[in-house]
Amino acid sequence: MTTYTYDEESVKALITWAKSSSFPSQVQLSVAEKISDVARYVQANLSDIEAHYPDEFYNPAITRLYRLQEYMAENKD
Repeated sequence: MTTYTYDEESVKALITWAKSSSFPSQVQLSVAEKISDVARYVQANLSDIEAHYPDEFYNPAITRLYRLQEYMAENKD
């Protein structure tokens, strides 16, 4: 299992990545996880992070972006 970091510098880098990347319209992260509107998914998670960071309750929003980032790195065309 991947260990993610939630320090301010790492989260800022993740936000920068999410804001500057282009995404496909849909992504199948796993057998059980299909993102049908990636742009909306990214925006929703960014909104949670920007409104609530560093509240640890919202770390799952950060984790979701990390997982999407990993998927994008593994599936470069």
